[in-house]
Amino acid sequence: MFRYFLFMALGAWSASFVAAESASVSEAQTKLPISVFSSDTAIRTAQISPDGSYLAVVFRQDGEEKLAVLDLQTRKPLSSFFVRGRNRSVGDVTWVANDRLVYGTRESRAWDNTPYDIGELIGVNVDGSKHKFLLGWQSGRMQTGSHLSRKQNDYGHYDIIDTLPDDEKHILIAFYPWRLQGNTWVSSEHALPIIYRLNVLTGKKKKRGMLPMPHARALADSQGQVRFSVARRGFGSTVHYRDNNNDEWQQFELGTLSISHAQPISFAADNQGVFFSGYVDGGTEGLFFMDLRDQSVEKVYHNGAVDPTRYLLDYQQRHIIGVATEFGLPEYQYTDQQHHKAVLHRALRRVFPDNEVVITSSTKDGGMSLAFVYSDTNPGEFFLYHRDDKRLEFLFRYMEQVDPARMAKRRPIAIEARDGLQLHGYLTLPQNQSKNLPMVVHPHGGPHFVRDRWRFDSAVQMLAHYGYAVLQLNFRGSGGFGKSFEAAGQGQWGGVMQDDLTDATRSLIEQGIADPQRICIYGSSYGGYAALMGAVKEPALYRCAIGSMGVYDLPMMFREGDIRESSSGLEYLRQTLGTDKELQQARSPTYNAAKIEANVLLIHGTADKRAPIKHARAMKSALDNAEKSYEWLRIKASGHGFYNEENREIAYRHVLDFCLQTRASLKRLFLQFPSIEPLRTLSRSYCQR
Repeated sequence: MFRYFLFMALGAWSASFVAAESASVSEAQTKLPISVFSSDTAIRTAQISPDGSYLAVVFRQDGEEKLAVLDLQTRKPLSSFFVRGRNRSVGDVTWVANDRLVYGTRESRAWDNTPYDIGELIGVNVDGSKHKFLLGWQSGRMQTGSHLSRKQNDYGHYDIIDTLPDDEKHILIAFYPWRLQGNTWVSSEHALPIIYRLNVLTGKKKKRGMLPMPHARALADSQGQVRFSVARRGFGSTVHYRDNNNDEWQQFELGTLSISHAQPISFAADNQGVFFSGYVDGGTEGLFFMDLRDQSVEKVYHNGAVDPTRYLLDYQQRHIIGVATEFGLPEYQYTDQQHHKAVLHRALRRVFPDNEVVITSSTKDGGMSLAFVYSDTNPGEFFLYHRDDKRLEFLFRYMEQVDPARMAKRRPIAIEARDGLQLHGYLTLPQNQSKNLPMVVHPHGGPHFVRDRWRFDSAVQMLAHYGYAVLQLNFRGSGGFGKSFEAAGQGQWGGVMQDDLTDATRSLIEQGIADPQRICIYGSSYGGYAALMGAVKEPALYRCAIGSMGVYDLPMMFREGDIRESSSGLEYLRQTLGTDKELQQARSPTYNAAKIEANVLLIHGTADKRAPIKHARAMKSALDNAEKSYEWLRIKASGHGFYNEENREIAYRHVLDFCLQTRASLKRLFLQFPSIEPLRTLSRSYCQR
């Protein structure tokens, strides 16, 4: 059932991860190959066991992801393995006892290389023994006479609610049943999640009730009582509460407080209070504490400019001790400044002053902690902190082939939109360059609930390495800057959201950073839409537009793709795009292809479910009908994202080649014809194939 092999790559633990020497002067004068930026990560995740004896590592070897358990005392692997079966790999990994862990599985298909969670949960001891399916269709097999039957409730996916640290045999899970649609099992929109107490040795389940709404997520207190349920719908959510497992669910209310969209995060140590987040007067999100005995509420933390990015929890991952924000660079407010983990985190940030520090896991007593350190130029490194002797030990790198010294800095910027709204984003400049640069405007996907952050971005680094300034803007509608900022983008696809990108681009031109004759716009998903819509609305501004796995026909979003398959998804589309079909068409690149003057590159995967390739084909047909030239890259078996290293390199190479060719052609033509009209002529005729 499982194939085991020797984990040779980590056998020589110390020698395998020695820091690489700085590049020589001659190397610095050459460009790195695109494969450096498109390559897979060497290590996906690492977690320390509750008692600090072992380390679980998901690593990549010979193109496959594998799971290994290392003895931290001897630094030798105890076991290593991968999931048997074609196109199957290890998913999330969780320690459930000192010597046992559980992990999920992911699976792709020949026609779609996107890895999907398939609802399986597998338990294994650190030495590789007692390897057993706990959840999933294989765990539900029962022998009945000469036929093999399966339990119906083993078809579904799960969420671990609580690992029950004081119970090494059980965990709490929420189980989300699937339904049979034709010959395929799909997520059931109406089924209520089931709460189970799951034995991690035998796979036996005991029902502990149900959550009150489909697809809800649960929060348990430190005694394993599931007391909160949160169900998202569109831009809102519904929260239910109960005092214990035997009570009926009641909708969670905050009375007359001016706090909306409350989301429970963690219980207090005595379980008599709860920390929750909520938007203050329709603005940014704050952190609050409610005493559940008298419903009194006090504010713990609130920043009027930006929402919390994440919360720093104690060693047991239960109680909040700090809040992270990211207006520009990451900042922290420690709500429990004396807690040892808060003291440790503050110290680590001083040790790595130009980096972000995330303590990914710790032993139960906090004696050892695993820290992931990353920055805008550093993809990340793992360090192990030993509290007893105050020692910090380097373990390994996230992407071994990337040299941070050769990467470009990513600095926060602020832009004022034409209506006076303050916008924030990031500008990445090529090393030692700052003026009159070719620039790529790179809008993020989503576009709602997400934002650009200060981090390492391989696509951005590739463009900067090859001489481009890269602008990333958190236009209105992006998440992270308050409810009203996000709501300002509803119904504004192709409207003021697009104008924000235009205003930021013109601002950098006025500052002399960007060359007005060498501006390209490139994005994926919604970013692909914004790229093509930018070329529609501002034909004289952008010289090239690159849409990757984009949506280009807004009415089509109500007919194609997986968003419209659920009632909550349809509600989201109505809020986001409105219901006026004529306005949707007016803001769709497919209905406005004749206005495009920029060089166009369309990249799309054949297996994309979120933005089906029908969008790209419709855009292609619209460009053909308008007699516009373009480049077309169809990537076989790729979904909504390039999860395959080979496909990612193909996409990156086309993006870079397209930008470089456009840039070179414009430079040559500009020397002969300084006026703008020849540039438009070139834009119409370039890349005709």
